[in-house]
Amino acid sequence: MTSHDTPTGLAPSADTPAKKRRKLVVGKGVIIVISSIAVAAFTLYTVIVLDAIFTAA
Repeated sequence: MTSHDTPTGLAPSADTPAKKRRKLVVGKGVIIVISSIAVAAFTLYTVIVLDAIFTAA
């Protein structure tokens, strides 16, 4: 990425290249956190369902 390019997903703005990079990194971090929470919730749900199935049998 050259200093004047806008990363994909960011609207053109007057931000400095350093600020654009920071926004890009923060955005990726937010996606990772949200994805991690979703995976944890699905895992918990799966464990509860499997426990219920094996307990009922």
